[in-house]
Amino acid sequence: MNVPEDFQKILEDHSRWIDTFGYQGKRAVLRGAQLDFADLKGAKLIEADLMEAQMLNVYLQSADLRGANLQDAQLMEAQLQDTNLNEADLMFADLKGANLANASIQGTLLLGADLRGAEGLTREQLATAHIDETTRL
Repeated sequence: MNVPEDFQKILEDHSRWIDTFGYQGKRAVLRGAQLDFADLKGAKLIEADLMEAQMLNVYLQSADLRGANLQDAQLMEAQLQDTNLNEADLMFADLKGANLANASIQGTLLLGADLRGAEGLTREQLATAHIDETTRL
């Protein structure tokens, strides 16, 4: 697996970075990280860089991913219930079979994203996100 050894420290530093508006801590950069089946319930990953991360069956219920970079991330079967994805970049992300019940996706970029088979996704949610003809529903 490609989970960084100091993953907990990365999360703590990122939380400090958020809490101090960037004056302390460090932004989480987890590009291409292998996080399959990780339990990240309630994680505070605002503006984290998770581009191309492998996150199959990841547990992210009630997590805060506002403004996060999740371009090309693999989120198949991810548990994203009650997750805040506002303004996140999910362009070309694979969300097949993900559970998005009550997830907030206002202003979320879903261009080219694959949402086929996603559970709990409503028209009301989609009306607040950025989608186009390349978004697969």
